[in-house]
Amino acid sequence: MRISTQPSFGATVADAKRMLRDWKNARKPAFVPCDIEALEMDEPSTGAKFTDFYLASLATKHGLKLATLDESIGHKSVFVIPA
Repeated sequence: MRISTQPSFGATVADAKRMLRDWKNARKPAFVPCDIEALEMDEPSTGAKFTDFYLASLATKHGLKLATLDESIGHKSVFVIPA
């Protein structure tokens, strides 16, 4: 929703919520619980990467990859989406 509501994409928050709801209804994604504590996650190189590393560590625990456009995260469980 954060990306959808950026000026370059132009969706309103209501539009972004509708698009997400429609996508979830069509794709039926699995829910991944946030079931690791911060003390269990891989250690980021800086505090600015804390959230990215938490999500990537969560992906690792569940045998998944964190799909992102950010090439700078530097975690083994990150999949950078080609732009």
